[in-house]
Amino acid sequence: MTMQFDESKVSSPLLFTRAGMREIIKKIEDLPVIVPVAVHVLTLSLKDDVELDKLTSLIESDPVLTARILKLVNNMQSGLMEKVTTVRQAAALAGLNQVRCALLGVIFSDQFCSDQKLCQEIKELWSHSLMTACLAKIAARKIFPELEQIAFVGGIMHDIGKMVIMETFPENYRAVEELRSKKGLTYIDAEQEAMDTNHCLAGEILVKQWNIPEEIVDCIAFHHTLPGWDDIPSANNELINLVSFANLLSREILCDTHYLDRTSFNRNSIMNRLGLSQDDILKIQEEATKDYSVKASYFDLDSDINTIFNSVIQKANQKLSCMGQELDIRNKSLLRHSQLLKLEGDLYSRLCPVLDKQSMFEMVAEGFKQFESATVGFFYTVNPELRQLEGVVWKKGKKKRHLLCFLDRDGLPVWEHADADIPPDLNKIIFDYKNRMGLSGSYSYNVISKFNVVSFHEKSGLFGELCILLKRDVLRDHEADRAVLLNIAKMLSENLEKIRLHEEMEKKNEELTRAILKNRRMNLKLMQTERLGAVGQLAAGAAHEINNPLAIISARAQLLQLKEKDEKRKRELSLISEQIDRISRILSNLMDFARPAPPTLQDTNIHEVIDRVLELLHSCFKKQDTVIEKQYDPEMITIKADPGQVEQVFLNVLINAQHAMENKKGKITITTGLSQDRKNIRITIEDQGEGITRKNLKKIFDPFFTTKEEGKGTGLGLSTSHGIINSHFGRFDIFSEEGKGTEVVVELPVDIADLRPPFSAETSLSSKNPVKARPKILVVDDEAHIRDILKETLENENMTVVTAKNGQDGLEKTLQDSFDLLLLDIRMPLRDGLSLLHEVRKADKSLPVIIITGMASHEEIQEALGQGPCECIRKPFHIKTLLSKIRKCLHQ
Repeated sequence: MTMQFDESKVSSPLLFTRAGMREIIKKIEDLPVIVPVAVHVLTLSLKDDVELDKLTSLIESDPVLTARILKLVNNMQSGLMEKVTTVRQAAALAGLNQVRCALLGVIFSDQFCSDQKLCQEIKELWSHSLMTACLAKIAARKIFPELEQIAFVGGIMHDIGKMVIMETFPENYRAVEELRSKKGLTYIDAEQEAMDTNHCLAGEILVKQWNIPEEIVDCIAFHHTLPGWDDIPSANNELINLVSFANLLSREILCDTHYLDRTSFNRNSIMNRLGLSQDDILKIQEEATKDYSVKASYFDLDSDINTIFNSVIQKANQKLSCMGQELDIRNKSLLRHSQLLKLEGDLYSRLCPVLDKQSMFEMVAEGFKQFESATVGFFYTVNPELRQLEGVVWKKGKKKRHLLCFLDRDGLPVWEHADADIPPDLNKIIFDYKNRMGLSGSYSYNVISKFNVVSFHEKSGLFGELCILLKRDVLRDHEADRAVLLNIAKMLSENLEKIRLHEEMEKKNEELTRAILKNRRMNLKLMQTERLGAVGQLAAGAAHEINNPLAIISARAQLLQLKEKDEKRKRELSLISEQIDRISRILSNLMDFARPAPPTLQDTNIHEVIDRVLELLHSCFKKQDTVIEKQYDPEMITIKADPGQVEQVFLNVLINAQHAMENKKGKITITTGLSQDRKNIRITIEDQGEGITRKNLKKIFDPFFTTKEEGKGTGLGLSTSHGIINSHFGRFDIFSEEGKGTEVVVELPVDIADLRPPFSAETSLSSKNPVKARPKILVVDDEAHIRDILKETLENENMTVVTAKNGQDGLEKTLQDSFDLLLLDIRMPLRDGLSLLHEVRKADKSLPVIIITGMASHEEIQEALGQGPCECIRKPFHIKTLLSKIRKCLHQ
């Protein structure tokens, strides 16, 4: 009678698909079922306190079972001295253990092996199961005595599922064996791959149909479970560990080569879990071997242990032979791999100091020529931007050859005649490189026409490949060797990137050097300009101080000459006047050299001027991480100005800003804009530097005043800039607070001509007016001697003379009285001559004016001439020339 299988009752730590479960259930339903009396007898025999009479009575109730027991017990190898005729007698003479063994042999040995081809393999499996049972029993006797008998039965039955597979799935069993042999898998792994199930589940299903005790079922289901699992759904962990351990020891003793390489970890783990030492294991193996010899006859097995061990030794020799061959192959592979690793290390050492591509190609070729497995090689790079292919090709025993060619529009190489003899296979690989470029930053490995090709594509766009032709069978199925080649490709890629960065750094260094030299030249030129400005100011001051006493001497000499009657003295006085004129000309020439020329006005784009200055100082700002923010007015218009002088102003201002921010990163903001009436432009330069103290701010435009360290400036930059802006009729203001930065504001007129009103008929009289009988003249000069000489000279000409010692005094006198002529010096204290002239013109635009100056600038004289009827005479002056100009002015 068969028994239907309920799959919902199966519990196993292994996972299977439902298709595999249904198939095994269908097959197992057709297997024979053990007679109920046999199951009852087996269950009863497992109890240590079983009554022998009760056990023998149950056996004798089944004639078939009785006959098989008597047959086995009467066997010559059972050890009995006489034949037995009853089960009771057999039990009394042989003992309960022998009866139990005979009973197991009877129950299971005849249930299987309907296929004669499998009988030998099933016998080997029974040998393993019996050895497992003996080992489990002996081990239990030492550590769990109460489990001795059931451990034996668990060992006998633990692989019953494997017998099910051999009997019911013979084709699958052969497939499992082939997988074990081909891949070296364990039996259970091969079963899972071939059948999607395993013998543990098959055995569990079978014995549950037979109503075998639960402890035995757990041994069958979990004997391949790794030790230490706390989630096994069973309370029989000690028994399961005993059977698992005995299973592994049995594989070792019987030299099951498919298990030997995998049992070490499990064996040691279970030893520790069971608390067994190595000496304990040896004793257990010795006793179990003896016990096996005694019990083998009950299972129709060879009891001669020597015969068994001869078979074991034969298997072991076969295993050792296979291991020797595998070891030889592995040693060759390791030797090749070590050579490849050495090549990688040598290349790394060679390439570390390399900083150019030619040397890199040389090193790569030399390295691979020393690698015995490589016969031909080619390393090249493709630069799509330059449309250039460059590389080196080598062959063992021959010279290497460098290659360089350009790419056509399709990116394909155009070889010269000398390079056309590249091997066809290699040439084909090169022409097909675009199909392997991949994404930037990627690496790939391919085998093309017997060449091993590793490719890399750098983020910079450069593509490279290493093509190696290796000896036969090299790198076949050797992932480690392929990984080394990929590592070499990565090394080459990184080295090319290092070379690129080095070349870029060299280029930047050259640019920086040129910028530094240019900056030095600009600084030298600026310092020279500042020195010339200083010389001009010194010369102007000296000339003014010299001209005043020189004018006095000259005037006195001329007056004496006019009064002198003696001709000889007249000649001597005339000689004095001539020498004075000579000194005056020398001073004038010196001033013409030192004084900056008046601005040459032209249409000027102020944004372009500022940008030129920023370009000059770009390297300085970049070096100290200074950010330039330009807020240009898009509606800015061109102005009338001297672009060279204006550029010098902004150069001075921005150099000062850069120096102020040397120790402090920050931003410089440049803002431009138009005034509301569109007659002026405004440029603001604001830095975030150290700022200027109030004390220093008052002296900021003084010549030679500087707060910079020695060698960084002359103190004339802002003074010169201030003068340039003044010459353009503009404004130059500086606002600063210590620690908060500085703001420089420059205002320039759009057209200077608007500030210079032209002479008109009203202001420049063309008709001559009659001269008064005694014209009244105002003399304004800060030199008392000059005032006295002019007063004396004009009074001798019947003119009324009023004198003023400075501009403010002269203004007050013009407000109190009216004059026919004004003799005016320009540079005076309190109020200068130009300021006085400006006030006078407000009241009287037609008053004739004669400027008498020592060294007034061209701009100052032009400004005076632009304010109405005016003449100019430089000190020292000729009295006759002065009188002539006075009469001329009085007639107009």
